[in-house]
Amino acid sequence: MRHRHALGLFLVSVIWGTTFVAVKTAMDHASPVLFVGVRFALATVAAIPLVRWREPGLGAAMRAGLPLGLVLAGAYASQTLGLTMTSPARSAFVTGLNVSLVPAWALLLTGHRIARLSLLGLVLTLPGLWLLTSPGTGSWSRGDTWTLVCAVLYALYLVLVERSARRHAPGTLLFSQLAATAVVALIAAPILEHPRFEPAAPLLAALALTAFIATTGTTWIQLRCQPKVGPTRTALIFAGEPVFAAFFSYLWFGERLGVPGWAGGGLILAGVLVSELGAVRAGAAIPPLPPVVLRTDSRGRARRTGSSNSTSARRSPRRGIGRGSTRPPM
Repeated sequence: MRHRHALGLFLVSVIWGTTFVAVKTAMDHASPVLFVGVRFALATVAAIPLVRWREPGLGAAMRAGLPLGLVLAGAYASQTLGLTMTSPARSAFVTGLNVSLVPAWALLLTGHRIARLSLLGLVLTLPGLWLLTSPGTGSWSRGDTWTLVCAVLYALYLVLVERSARRHAPGTLLFSQLAATAVVALIAAPILEHPRFEPAAPLLAALALTAFIATTGTTWIQLRCQPKVGPTRTALIFAGEPVFAAFFSYLWFGERLGVPGWAGGGLILAGVLVSELGAVRAGAAIPPLPPVVLRTDSRGRARRTGSSNSTSARRSPRRGIGRGSTRPPM
């Protein structure tokens, strides 16, 4: 039975890996910020059944999602813009840095000391980032810069959502975050870019994948499977996301990272795993990038924290929904 739940989380990791290629392809038919707005508007509609409309504190949970949605909109807009100028595999590995950056934001915002393992994980990612973007792999690009901005903002989001998740119902917080993200992106689109939306098959497929399958669908799977698997195995399974992104990018675009690129990606993964496992030892897994949160304690038992990525759903099983170790799909 436990193996079946692990396979469910493995499927989540695979699905998240496909989103990088899907979004990259969709950028031929839509502008980045508008795409984010439409994507999250659709996800908001899909999240309506998760809201308990008669639950006490509904208004407070809705308001709590506003700042979270603002940060998420910036993170996803940066990532999507970055994908227009960098490859899916590089985007996935750089985005994964968000896990190692969470302790730094926690220190700045809450004064929470950085654990030794978390610091070691961050140190490991630095040479990995250098190798991944070295001259032998195509050098640093503007797309990598925007993706790094995404990682920084997503790390901030994870810290903020942790605090809100403890006080609000997961489904409502997820819904409010998604809605706020959609509104911010749709308002910003005509200001920051020349909006473009051509309803071609690749674009519609990417929207269906990212809005419904990779957000709502994976949240449901996480909710059912993550509490049965435990934080350590969950962290190991989700660490495969950038690897799957690189695999699908190779199949679709023929992208090859080369030895330096894979060495860099491996160091980033090692840093992420060290940071994640260090958090597990401390009793709270800090999972990796859609919206909600269900978390698990050091014994693998589920406990609700409200979420938002719980909004993404990686931190605690997608909110719940609960998310746990969840985060929005890329």
